[in-house]
Amino acid sequence: MKNITFLSGFLIMLFLFAGCKSEKALVEESAMGYLTAMGNYRIAEAETYATEETIENTLHAIEKYIMPNLEPSVIQHNTPATIEIKDITITADTLAKVSYVKTTPSQVQSGTLDMVKRNNQWKASVSIQIPEVLKVTYEADAKALDEKYKGKLKVAKPGDAPAEKKAQE
Repeated sequence: MKNITFLSGFLIMLFLFAGCKSEKALVEESAMGYLTAMGNYRIAEAETYATEETIENTLHAIEKYIMPNLEPSVIQHNTPATIEIKDITITADTLAKVSYVKTTPSQVQSGTLDMVKRNNQWKASVSIQIPEVLKVTYEADAKALDEKYKGKLKVAKPGDAPAEKKAQE
């Protein structure tokens, strides 16, 4: 009877542990989803694996300022992208760093991705800032601003002095 109880307890514990993924496996799953989506220009899909800040500050900026100006040939030349996770380091209960290699038909790149645990889920934490100067130089924005200001907007060229300096001279 003792052997049956011990064996039953052991099997129950084995099933419980087998059903739970390790933290590294959870980090890898989320990082792989984010990196694969981004590597293949599927920005909306990447949102599933990203923090709210990453969605608002990075992914929306990419959708608004980069994707509309990206030549279709660039996407075609760089897809499909495959991702290989090289290393996962969990640095704290809610922080991890993922090292990866992205392979496309045109290049091989290595990089790292910061991950944070929010509401018991691992999410990609990426921050890029599109400089204001670049935002205005994109053709779509320039046309919209030109329409808004009906030709009154003057776009500075590289090397031009700032407007404040011209006014002082």
